[in-house]
Amino acid sequence: MSDPSTAPMRHLTERHTAELAYHRERARTIAAVGPTPDGTLERYRRHRLWRLFPKEFMFKCLGEIAGKSILDFGCGEGKLTTQLARLGAQVTGFDISPELIAIAQRRAVLDGVQDCVGFLLADGAESELAEDMFDAIICQAVLHRVDIFQVVPRLVRSLRPGGIVIMVEPVDFSLTYQRIRHLIPIAKVGSPSARQLGRDEVAFLLGTLTKSRVEFFNLFGRLARLLPNRNKIDHGHPFTRTAIVLLLSVDRFLLTLFPFLWRLCGTVVIVGTKPAAGSAA
Repeated sequence: MSDPSTAPMRHLTERHTAELAYHRERARTIAAVGPTPDGTLERYRRHRLWRLFPKEFMFKCLGEIAGKSILDFGCGEGKLTTQLARLGAQVTGFDISPELIAIAQRRAVLDGVQDCVGFLLADGAESELAEDMFDAIICQAVLHRVDIFQVVPRLVRSLRPGGIVIMVEPVDFSLTYQRIRHLIPIAKVGSPSARQLGRDEVAFLLGTLTKSRVEFFNLFGRLARLLPNRNKIDHGHPFTRTAIVLLLSVDRFLLTLFPFLWRLCGTVVIVGTKPAAGSAA
C-alpha cells in the first residue's frame, strides 16, 4: 500500500487548505491508537440499542456485513473502517487528510485487518469513483462538510445495483434550538466547512435514493454533551452510559408519541438504495 502522505492533492483552494490544517491539528491530539476492544465490537455486532443510538441503527440497517464491499466515506482515523473489517467486510476508507489516514492504517494493523482494508486519499468533490464498486456506502458525520449536491450523486453511482447508502448527519431545523445552542457555554469545535444540514439538503439526499427511510435521533439526547466521559460509554463509565441511555429512551418515547418532534432533533439517519438504471429516485 502506498504512503497516502505522498499522494497528489489537486486544486488546493482556501477551503481545502483550512480543512487540511484542521484535520492535521486534530490528528496531533489523538492519543495512542490501540486495537478495537472486543466489547465495542460486540456492541455493534448485536446492536441491541438500535432504537436509541444512530450508529447501532446504522449497523442494523447494514444487515449481514461479512463479505460485503463497503466504502467508509470520510473515514478519518479509521474507527468505523476497522470495525466493519473485523466484522467481515472488505472496506475502503476515503478521506482528505493524510495524517488521519496514517492513523487509520496503524489502527488496521493493530486490529489485524490490514489485508481487508484499503485507503484512498482524495477530496470527495474532485474524485470520480468507478461505477458499481461497492455493496454499501457509509457517510458518518461527513456530508455536512462537503457540497452534497456535487458529491452524493457520485457516491451513489459507485454502488452496485441494489446497493445501500447510510448517511448519519447533524441537522438543525429549529431556530429556537439554534438560539439555545449558542447560549450554552460549550465550545463549538468543528472543521472550517462544518455545518448542520437543513430541510432542503435532507430532501435532496432522500431524493438521490430509492426505498429511502429516514430516522431522527437526539432530541433531549443533545444534552449528553454536558456529561463527563460522554465518548467513553464502552469503557467502564456506568453512570454516563445510564444517563445517556435514559436521555435517548425519553427521546424515542416522545418521538413515538409525538412524531412532529422530529423538527427539534439534532441527528438524522438516511438509508436508501441505488435507483435502478433509468428510473427516478
